[in-house]
Amino acid sequence: MAFNFENETISYENLIAINSLTLNIKKGEKVALLGKSGSGKSTLLKRMYELQNESSSYIPQELGLVNNLSVFHNVYISKLDTNSLFYNLRNLLKPVKKEISGISNVLNELLLDDKIFVKSHNLSGGQKQRVAIARALYEEKNILLADEPISALDEFLSKKVVSKLTSSFDTVVCTLHNVDLALENFDRVIGLKSGKLLLDKKCEEITIQDREALYNATK
Repeated sequence: MAFNFENETISYENLIAINSLTLNIKKGEKVALLGKSGSGKSTLLKRMYELQNESSSYIPQELGLVNNLSVFHNVYISKLDTNSLFYNLRNLLKPVKKEISGISNVLNELLLDDKIFVKSHNLSGGQKQRVAIARALYEEKNILLADEPISALDEFLSKKVVSKLTSSFDTVVCTLHNVDLALENFDRVIGLKSGKLLLDKKCEEITIQDREALYNATK
């Protein structure tokens, strides 16, 4: 089991974000987490990361990029804990060919390889999202926890990115607002409303009524 919640309740300053939620996610599942802003999606995702931070790559809505660093360095950051201090300092001052090649390959798949040495503060919102996605891919963890990772991308890039993410990680939990994209690319859909479970079904079991409920829950 990747995650198991039994009557989970999470509150912030007397505001209940997650209310008595019982939910489990198995290893190997690709799960789309749907719901309006304020439904509890981000809170639940953060809680998952707290529980499995050693084996998870996490893409928060705020992305967590260092604006004064280049795209290369923002992606390389994901490997700091696995490399020596000397090697990290070397890559900070003069990136080695091995890392440039590896990061270029990831960026190329996201149509961003031409920005590898551009400072992050010079990128558009959609480009910054793809840098955060590249960082997660380069980290090579088993679990991906992604909070609205495609909100600034067009339809073509959204489909490309979601397909890449679901194929690159063993277990994926991704918050989205696009119901159709969720049903096309994930195994299971979980809908939240006001911190409670609205719907939890495998994608092939979703009915027309379920679709309507999900659309209403994301608008």
